Amino acid sequence: MPFSRRNFLALAAGAALLPMFRIAAYAAEDLEEARRQGYVGERPDGYIGLVDPQAPAWAKQLVDKINAERRTRYQDLAASNGTSVEAVQVVAAQKIIEKLPRGAYYMDSSGVWMQK
Repeated sequence: MPFSRRNFLALAAGAALLPMFRIAAYAAEDLEEARRQGYVGERPDGYIGLVDPQAPAWAKQLVDKINAERRTRYQDLAASNGTSVEAVQVVAAQKIIEKLPRGAYYMDSSGVWMQK
């Protein structure tokens, strides 16, 4: 199915809600702490990744947990909007990266970690 303007707008509206993931409060706080410490950053595929390979075990576990939750949410959004999971991921990544606070890390399209 082609990616129409209507699908894009619906997808963008859904992606705008991504910061409100139903992540447990402690996980959201842990994500913010991991970002502040420079352990994790946002990737252009809508998932988080380890910026620091020496990050503690809790940060690595957090990446796995949050990415699993995001994967489920992306699949749900794709199904409800009649589009691909990859399209949802791209829009979600753009929205999440736009809202990152100064100093947070994100990966650019060439795979290089950048600081906002």
